[in-house]
Formats: sequence, structure tokens, C-alpha cells
Amino acid sequence: MGDKQGLTLCFIGCGNLGTAILGGLLSTLTEGPEGTCPFSQFIVSVRTEVSVTRLQKEFCQYQVKPRIYQNENGLAVSESDVIILATDPADIASVLTAQEEIDKVPGLYPPEHVWVTRTLPNVAALVHQGLTVIKTPYPSMPTSYLALTKAIFDRVGKTIVLPPSLLDAATVVGGSTPAFFAIICEALIDASVAVGVPRGVAHAGIAQAMLGTAHMLQAGMQPAVIKDLGTSPEGCTMSGLMVLEEAAVRGHVGRALREAVTVARLMGSDVHLNDTRK
Repeated sequence: MGDKQGLTLCFIGCGNLGTAILGGLLSTLTEGPEGTCPFSQFIVSVRTEVSVTRLQKEFCQYQVKPRIYQNENGLAVSESDVIILATDPADIASVLTAQEEIDKVPGLYPPEHVWVTRTLPNVAALVHQGLTVIKTPYPSMPTSYLALTKAIFDRVGKTIVLPPSLLDAATVVGGSTPAFFAIICEALIDASVAVGVPRGVAHAGIAQAMLGTAHMLQAGMQPAVIKDLGTSPEGCTMSGLMVLEEAAVRGHVGRALREAVTVARLMGSDVHLNDTRK
């Protein structure tokens, strides 16, 4: 791929996250956090007719519409400058080892003109508030390619670049925690209903409280400071916090994150001291 404008971006697979990323690009073709979008054409290759129909409906609102192919990975790749493998990690090997993909995408044995980087977006990309972890590129990789990668994923949230040694942990810190937060919110909403608050009101209230807390954290406030600001002697908040402490919620939440990281690492071969199993 040369240094040029008007590139063609290809998605192999396009589930929830792929759809969110492509939608973020299509909605910011002229303006975005990184300036003008470097892509002018988009191609998607999916397996089923159902997916083709879903994507046609999803993207019909945009002025620039992606070309959508069914089971034409090789053709899609041959017409593109940049390729995103937006499939489930378990499916990537089968996608790359199909004969036509071996002919079109030397991804398993990349020559000098092909660069591969790993990205880990999270589910919040669905509302353009995601966190995408980008693997530190090879030293020989041109800096313009990292800039291009960031330009893609900055349109659906924020990006950070981390070395390979941190990717398993980052998978959990960025990718698993939305599910953890959702469980906590669900428990708070159900408890609110139990004490008489209508479910819709409880949902809106808990969501706004979490959003406000997130903004305070992003502004640099430490969690302990936020906690102290919301408590008073013999107050209701402190009484609730004591229940959480007595139940060792802090320790269990920390262990849940460590367990998730352990499983992520077990998918590879590294051993780390703080893992919860050997």
C-alpha cells in the first residue's frame, strides 16, 4: 500500500464490532478526531445471505455505501489496500488457510510490502465510546501505518498502543470489564426495583450515575477520592459500602479480573506469578 489518499478498506467478516467500526468511518468521512477519513471506498465480505441483507439495511443511510460480497474473500482482498480481519478469533485460522486467501493474502508469511498489526477493540465501540488496544508495531513498520490504524479505531472511541507482553491483560482490562460493569449495574437496577423504583427510572439513574463517575475518573480523580466525596459519618452510602466490604466485593472483583487474564494467558503459553491457576 502506498502513501495515498482515497484508499479502499476491506472487512473480512462484519459482526457487531465490525459493523460499529465501519459505521464510525462512514459517519465521519469528512470530519473526525483524526481529520479527514483516509478511505473513500469500503468492501465487506461475509458468509451468509442473512449477513448481506443485514448490512445492506444497516448502511443504506450513508452517502458512501460499502460493496458487500458473499463468500468472496479473495476478490474483496484483491480490490483493497487495507484489510481488517473482523472475524471471531477462533475463525481467523480457517479464513486465512482457505486456498484463495493463501493466494491473495500472504498474511501467514508476509512479504516486505505487507504489514500486519493486532488490535483489540471492545464492545463499547457500538456506541463510539470504545477502547482499542493496538499491539506495538514491529520496529521496521513505517510510522504511517500505525497512524492509519489509529485513524480507523479513533473513530469509535480511544486507542492505546501497548507491547505484546501486555496484550493478554489489556484484553481483559479493556475488553472484559464492560461485562463486569454490566453485571454490577444489573444488580443495582434489580435492587432498586426491589425497593420500589420503577425499572426504567432505575436503569436511567444507574446509567447516569456510572457515566458521571466515568467522567470524574477521566478527569483524573482517584476512585478513593470519589468514594470519600460521596460519604458522610453514619450516612446511607457508608452503610452500603460496609456491606460491600464485609462481603469482600473488592477482593472478588479483583479476582474476577485476574481469572479472566489467566484464561487469556492460557490461550497462549506464558506463565505469570499473579495468575489464579497454574
